[in-house]
Amino acid sequence: MSVEKLITISPSTNEPILERNGLTDHDLAALPAAAADAFNSFRKTTLAERQAIVKKALKELDKRKDELAKEITEQMGRPIAYTAKEISTAVARAEYLLKVSDEALKDTDGEAERGFKRYIRKFPVGPVLILFAWNVCFQARA
Repeated sequence: MSVEKLITISPSTNEPILERNGLTDHDLAALPAAAADAFNSFRKTTLAERQAIVKKALKELDKRKDELAKEITEQMGRPIAYTAKEISTAVARAEYLLKVSDEALKDTDGEAERGFKRYIRKFPVGPVLILFAWNVCFQARA
């Protein structure tokens, strides 16, 4: 089976701006195992290690803000005047979540009972797949 070509068309110019290969059937079949392997490694990291990974990613996003803003504008047609601010806002929201993550993810004490220590422990339970619409898919007219 040939690999599908995915072409991103700018809604502003109606011109192709990015072309890449789609996934093969083999690639798709390998995804669940790859996600499980990655998760098994991830679950062994501490919250502090995860926070450090997120901080590093946020610094990279902030550093590349202008480049990413240009890409958002090209791919979605969003005016360039707004896209850099969208990235800054996303970084600020994530920084807030980092700030509250120690408290939000700590164990929650349960009701005391003689001979038992009850609590709720929060820990990663498995890979998650999130699908969301990004750009409208349409076929070019001949």
